[in-house]
Amino acid sequence: MAERIDATDALVETFRTNYPNKGFSISDKIKFIHSKGKGLCILAKRDIPKDENIMVIPTTESFGITNFLKNGPGGPEIMRNELVKLGKEKQQIQEYLSTEDFLLAVSIMEGLSKKCRGIAPRSISMAQAATWPSEDEMKNSSWYYWDVIEVQKIWNQSSIYFGFEEMRKHVRVIFDDVLWSYFNSASGALNVDAYIDTSLPSNASNNNKREQAWNTFIYALSLAWSRAHQYKDTDPVLIPLVELFNGHSERINESAKKGKLVAKTVINVNIARGAWPFMGGGRFINECNLPCSCIYANRAISEGEELILSYGVNLTPTGFIAKYGALPEDFLYHHNIISDFSLWTPPQYIPTESMRVKCLEQNDFPLDFLKQSRGDTALLHVSHEIEDLDMYRRGNETDRMKSARQYLILAVLADEFELNRNYTSGRLRGPLYESRVMRVMCQVIDYNLNMLSGDSTTTSAQDIEIAAAPNTFAWKRSCLLARVCYRESLIMWRHAFVERGQNAKKFEEYSEIDVGPLPSFQQPHEQAEYLDKGCIVCGRSYPSKKCGKCKQVQFCTRAHQMINWKEHKHVCGK
Repeated sequence: MAERIDATDALVETFRTNYPNKGFSISDKIKFIHSKGKGLCILAKRDIPKDENIMVIPTTESFGITNFLKNGPGGPEIMRNELVKLGKEKQQIQEYLSTEDFLLAVSIMEGLSKKCRGIAPRSISMAQAATWPSEDEMKNSSWYYWDVIEVQKIWNQSSIYFGFEEMRKHVRVIFDDVLWSYFNSASGALNVDAYIDTSLPSNASNNNKREQAWNTFIYALSLAWSRAHQYKDTDPVLIPLVELFNGHSERINESAKKGKLVAKTVINVNIARGAWPFMGGGRFINECNLPCSCIYANRAISEGEELILSYGVNLTPTGFIAKYGALPEDFLYHHNIISDFSLWTPPQYIPTESMRVKCLEQNDFPLDFLKQSRGDTALLHVSHEIEDLDMYRRGNETDRMKSARQYLILAVLADEFELNRNYTSGRLRGPLYESRVMRVMCQVIDYNLNMLSGDSTTTSAQDIEIAAAPNTFAWKRSCLLARVCYRESLIMWRHAFVERGQNAKKFEEYSEIDVGPLPSFQQPHEQAEYLDKGCIVCGRSYPSKKCGKCKQVQFCTRAHQMINWKEHKHVCGK
C-alpha cells in the first residue's frame, strides 16, 4: 500500500510540473493514507470550510475510452453495438454494468498493456495507472475473484446470490462472445497483445493468450467498476486523483432529515465541471478556455474526517455491493435503510387442488416457474423504487404487491365458493381476506428468512460481530453486512404486514381459521429476536436499543425513538 501512496505523490508532482500555473491545484489540507479495510483514503489534515476548493484537474487528462480505443475499420463502434445487443437481454444487469463500463474496461486493458511494456512511462495516464490497487488487492472487492461456494454459504438462496451468480456468467459471455473476437480483429487496433498485461501475477506463468486476456479483462473491469466515475459527453472517465476518493450513496443522507436530527451527512465533497479558475463551491470563471473538474467541500469538514464522494443517488445496500463489491458499515445504522429482495414461494403454497390451479392459471400465475425458487421465478421482486415501504405503510399498495396477495388468497385461503366466483367472473374479494392473508405474507417472509440463512441460525448482531473480527476477510465482511441489510429489509416488511393485518382486524379474532405453520418447513428463526421484539416503529432487530427510561420498548435508531416519542411518552415507565 505504501507503493500506492508513493505513486499518488508522484502523480501530484507530475501534474504540478505539467500545469505549474493553470489547470491543476490541490489543497494542502488533505493527505493520502492507507486505512485497513478501506484501502487508500483521503483525510482532512485540518478543518476545511464549506465550499472550499480541494482539488482541480484538467478535463483533458481524464482516463477514458477516447484516450485509448483507436478507430480502426469500424473502431470501437463494432464492439459497442454488440455489447448493446447483449445488454438488451440483461436489463437488470445493465443497471450495474453498462455498455460504457465494458468499453472503459477495454480502455484500461490497453493502458495496462502499455504500462507493462514501458510505453509512454512519463504520461499522466501511466502515472495514474500506478495509483490503482494491485490485482491481489482487488480480490477483496471484486465479485469476479470471490469463491462462489463460500459466497453461497453466506447468501444462500437469496436474490443477492442469484444476482451475483448471473452477473459473473454474463461477464464471461461478454468476454467470450464479444471482446475476444474484437481483440483478434482488425478493429482491435493492433492485436491481442495490445490488451494483455503480462505483469499481472495471474499471468506470470500463463502462456495461454485467451486466459491472459481474460485475467487482464477481469482486473480492468474490477478497476473500472470500483473507481469514481464522471461522464465526458456520454462516456465514463476516470479522473486522476479524483477517482481515488472513497464513495457512498446519497440515500444515506436522509438520516439527518426524517427524524429531524442535527447530524452530518456522510457525503462531504462534491464534483463540479467547469473551466479554470474555480472560485469555490463549484463556481468558476472561464479565463482561458481550459475545461476542468473540481472537488469542493459541500459542508464543513473536520480535521481527521475522511473525504467521501457520492457514488450514486439512490443506491440501496444490495445495489451498492453489486456495483462496488463493498459495503460501508454505516448503511446499517440508517433509520430507513431498505434493500431490494425477492420472495420465493414456499412449496406448500403452490397448490395441486384442481380448482385452485385453474384459478391461478387463469390469472396468469406461472406455477411451474414458482416451483423453481430461484432467479426470475420469485413470487414477488420487491424494489425500493417501486414498492416503497413508507408508502405501503400509508396504505399505497403497488400492483405487484396486490398480485402477490391475490395469489396467496387463491392458493391458500379462498373457500370453494370464492374460487368458483373467481373462476367464472374473474373477481376476488381481497378485503374480505385482508388480515388472514397478511398472516400468510408473514409466513412467506419467514420462509425467505430461512432461505437466506440456510443452515446458519445467526442473528444480525452475530453477523456484525463476525464481520468486525480482525481476521475476517474483506470480501466476507461485505457479504455479511449485505446479509444483515437483506435480512433486516425482510423483517421491516414483515413488520409492515403485521401492522396492515392488525389494522384490518386483529389476528386473534381469526383464530378459528388457522393458516398454521408450514407443515414441512423448519423454522430456525422461530425463537429469533425479531419475531417478538425489535424496533417498535419498523420492526428491525438490528441495531437494537432499549428506551433509557422504561427499558422495555426497543428502537433501531435515535431517529425512530424521536418519531415514536409522542406516542410512547404516555406509557413510558408505567
